[in-house]
Amino acid sequence: MNKIQSIISINPQEYMASHHLSFQQIKVMNNIISCQTPNMGSHRLVCDCGHEKIVNNSCHNRHCPICGNFKKEMWIQKQQETTIHSHYFHLVFTIPSELRSITYFNQDILYNLLYDATSKTILDLSHNQLSTIPGFSLILHTWSQTLMYHPHLHCILAGGGLSLDQKQFKSFKKKFFLPIKMISKVFKAKYLEGLKLLYENNMLTLLNELAYLTQPDKFKSFINELYLKDWVVYSKKAFKNASHVINYLGRYTHKIAIYDNRVKYFDEYTVTFEYHDRSDHNKKKQLTLKREEFIRRFLDHVLPYRFTKIRHYGFLSNRLRHQRTDMIRKLIEHQRGIIIPIINALDKESLLIKLLGNKKTCCPICGGSFNYYYEYG
Repeated sequence: MNKIQSIISINPQEYMASHHLSFQQIKVMNNIISCQTPNMGSHRLVCDCGHEKIVNNSCHNRHCPICGNFKKEMWIQKQQETTIHSHYFHLVFTIPSELRSITYFNQDILYNLLYDATSKTILDLSHNQLSTIPGFSLILHTWSQTLMYHPHLHCILAGGGLSLDQKQFKSFKKKFFLPIKMISKVFKAKYLEGLKLLYENNMLTLLNELAYLTQPDKFKSFINELYLKDWVVYSKKAFKNASHVINYLGRYTHKIAIYDNRVKYFDEYTVTFEYHDRSDHNKKKQLTLKREEFIRRFLDHVLPYRFTKIRHYGFLSNRLRHQRTDMIRKLIEHQRGIIIPIINALDKESLLIKLLGNKKTCCPICGGSFNYYYEYG
């Protein structure tokens, strides 16, 4: 049994009864506990030679540490078809710590605001400063290395954009996209403008320790203090080419808060896990938490129902993605005098063999493929 699955499986009913959990958090707990066990049901794989085997079903919950790898790999395969021959920038947009409580109790609406403010910042600056249509993807993470609630967006931005007349591909400087202070100021202004609008339309839930913000003068002071703060947009090392981006996508896009390899010890009472302390030169350390606290922190990162975690903008927006990336590929080939190979996605069967190998995907008796699939249980 998976370590995190084992941790959550210790007296789960007792935990659920003693903690105020959302429907989605309860669902995640139940799914993880049942994943790849008879409780989740099973299916039968049958070969033409008559050999068959029974396999327990996966839960397919995106927060599950056990399953989801195949779906992630299928998604990455599709992304390869629309990466462009360019370097890529990696930016991280983070909100101040003062906004974490209000965000936690208004997750759906304020996560959307975070995407909206970030995307408009990049789109507007690209248009006004560089006269281009950029292409970028935003990926939400909500955790720190110690599993504390820390919402932030990772932005993977192509190192060039379409000219406004869409007749040229204009490369950006390789070391940085635009000055970080400029990006930070625009991001702060757009986010706080959106937050004020939500407040004015009574769309925010302000309970318990946030109740004081229902008073307009208190909310105004809260906003003014946030305007005075320096908001941090962090620029990480740029990716040299598309293959580096694909490797990043494979590691981080479908990532959850913690995986088994970081859990070093657990019992009925405590959990010890490994983390990188960024305040101390990224040194590797260990943290021991009470088991209940570990589960609480893990469940803090359960996303709202059907929330879209990965979003694409500019020339990578879903509606025109293939059309515009084909256009950009041709423009780059013409401008640089090179031929850019197109990477085609693997089909499901080929990808399964690549991930699991022939031994797990083919019949051990005759070597043929399992070609019958029955759901039951």
